[in-house]
Amino acid sequence: MAITVRSLTRGALAAFVLITFVACAKKEAEPEAATAAPAVRDPNTPLHVTGTGLATPESVLWDATRQVWYVSNINGQAPQKDDNGYIVRLGANGETMDSLPFISGADDDVTLHAPKGMAMRGDTLWVADIDALRGFDLTSGKQVASIDLAPLRATFLNDVAIGNDGGIYITDSGIAFDAKGAVSHPGQSQVFVVRNGVPTVAVKLPRQSAANGIAWNAPKNAWMIIGFNSPNIFEWVIGAKETTVLGTGPGGGDGLIVLADGRAIYSSWADSSLTVFVGGTSTTLRKGLNSPADLGYDPARKLIAVPLFNDNRVEFWPIDEAPAPAAAPAPKP
Repeated sequence: MAITVRSLTRGALAAFVLITFVACAKKEAEPEAATAAPAVRDPNTPLHVTGTGLATPESVLWDATRQVWYVSNINGQAPQKDDNGYIVRLGANGETMDSLPFISGADDDVTLHAPKGMAMRGDTLWVADIDALRGFDLTSGKQVASIDLAPLRATFLNDVAIGNDGGIYITDSGIAFDAKGAVSHPGQSQVFVVRNGVPTVAVKLPRQSAANGIAWNAPKNAWMIIGFNSPNIFEWVIGAKETTVLGTGPGGGDGLIVLADGRAIYSSWADSSLTVFVGGTSTTLRKGLNSPADLGYDPARKLIAVPLFNDNRVEFWPIDEAPAPAAAPAPKP
């Protein structure tokens, strides 16, 4: 039954008012529950780091369909045909997925010496392997193809990318290493293309440039290429007999990606950096990355994966997150 103020006696009404006043005063006096402050991310710390199960990681590739990262591991010397290279899968946040490598040269039915750059076309993962291009089924990991580029004098196949024409493009750095690790250039710096299983030379670059990273620049309908032994950023239009120079950077170029907005981002061993190239100018994006190799990129999250070749780990960085400025040195007394 509802109680109205009119039905209360004067004494009861006074008690009701007093109780209500005390309750309200108590509520106002009680402090509100503290709201936890959101954690502030240190922009100088990777969003994720993976080091488990990696051995000389050279390249990372994002598979948006399966929500996994593929990481190629040389597991030894880059030019050595030892059939012990392997590829592992990582979850979206860098977590290890497999107890054993997804693809392993140690398996009897797989040949994989020193895997480097990777690209996907359909259900096949294409991998550069010294002087051959290997194909693997993305569901089972089984080897489905092996294309020999040695007859074309391939020396050091490096990066792989799929063109808008469906061709598989592979850079050849043309380099070799002696017993002491010194670099020589017995081969040609060039780009091959494979169509219908048949490889041909697409374009040759200056011999000493050591062509490495390659990425399709859709807004310009052309390829961008960087060299490990050159500060130049090259452009090549399909069908042209030679490349042109768009600008320069620190040199030591390895991984290269081109974003939808036209910015190109590449890794540099010369100054341990990620560098952004736009409008003909290179600007350092982030430093302190030891031996940064072939980059992976998830455009939906704007997340870049950087394999650290000599540190046996992969770091994941938000691409548009600026690093915190370095602290100013203390004044001398």
